[in-house]
Amino acid sequence: MKMLTDEIREDFDRIALLTEHHGGAGDIYHNYVRRHLPSHCEKALEIGCGTGEFTRLMAASAQTIVAIDLSPQMIRLAQQQSADYPNIEYRLGDFLRLSLPAESYDCIVSLATLHHLPLEQALLKMKDALKPDGVLIIHDLIADDGIIDTGISALAYPISAARRFWKTGRPRAPREVREAWAAHGKGEVYLTLNEIREMCRQYLPEAKVKRHLLWRYTVVWHKRGAV
Repeated sequence: MKMLTDEIREDFDRIALLTEHHGGAGDIYHNYVRRHLPSHCEKALEIGCGTGEFTRLMAASAQTIVAIDLSPQMIRLAQQQSADYPNIEYRLGDFLRLSLPAESYDCIVSLATLHHLPLEQALLKMKDALKPDGVLIIHDLIADDGIIDTGISALAYPISAARRFWKTGRPRAPREVREAWAAHGKGEVYLTLNEIREMCRQYLPEAKVKRHLLWRYTVVWHKRGAV
């Protein structure tokens, strides 16, 4: 597991440096995820914060935010770009190894990170750290499963290219950025929609699941308070 963690850290250090040099198009679904943040949030946790793009969006909804990432370069960029956000605390580390107080966060967000973690261990730790009546939001990549999903993916490619062109002036990321992401993605395994629903049935009962066009899904789960 440590070797895998080290490889992920090195991959994202490289991607962070490329992002610093070339910029990025951002995630099209950040505003969708943001709409599910609780309106009154004293303390929030973000797992896998990257350069802090979504963390800074959360800053308007939470009094304090703890944002964790495995990559020193990602944390460096996040801190540089968040100098005007005093309510954000960035922490470098492995989410599974960090000590988190039980039932301490009104909202926990995991963006494109769950697929890097042991599913059961990660979900149980997230649930344990969440306050009663708190909100857990998981946003991650989804695997195709069948002809319908393959058709959706085929439709997504030109839309993704058009969006990138609108945001950056080019239909694709620079070659070295694409190569870095391709190298990182080798061997990665994502959940299918049916597997996501089964995950929710086991660990996040009554969660709302949304499949998005551009290879993503969102799960929103409200932790029941004491009866």
